[in-house]
Amino acid sequence: MLSTCAAATAQDPQHFPAYPVQPPSHYAISTRQNDVSIGIQPVESPEDQQTYFHTTLSSKGFLPVFVVIHNRSKTDSLLLDKGSITYGSGGSDASSPSENSGGQKAQIASAGFIPFIGPFISAGMTQGLSEVKQNLVLHELQSETLSPGETVHGFLYVPVPKKGPRRKIHLRIPIAWSGSDKTSVQQLTF
Repeated sequence: MLSTCAAATAQDPQHFPAYPVQPPSHYAISTRQNDVSIGIQPVESPEDQQTYFHTTLSSKGFLPVFVVIHNRSKTDSLLLDKGSITYGSGGSDASSPSENSGGQKAQIASAGFIPFIGPFISAGMTQGLSEVKQNLVLHELQSETLSPGETVHGFLYVPVPKKGPRRKIHLRIPIAWSGSDKTSVQQLTF
């Protein structure tokens, strides 16, 4: 009887383990510019995708990427606009963070903006997986204001080929400083 209860708990569709959150510098892919620290962890393993999402997203054309952003400033707030995060694939020589202030424009070569996952996943899943869909949307990185010392985290779902190897992905994350024209653009490649 105990093994039956344990099996039922392991199969419980509403139990989604939380993805482990660490400081940005503890991730293999991380960057720090001025007072902004960003760490990312692509969740490439189908087994890990099954554990945290109860579905294999890569077979649906998405790579979940866990993002942690920390505002190290003691006085300034940061503005994260999820809609302005872009990605590109293949080779690129722009591999370091850049800073943009005043009227300067950042030159961002990218394939596109990171889509919001809801409409894409909903179309590709059966009706019985509403808990899975909810979990994906609830844990998606959101636009947010980070007060001094605050950290935000969540997943981006980056489009990838459903079959075959993927190319390198360049993720560009612009951060605006509250009350100024200054923008920090950080690029991470994986």
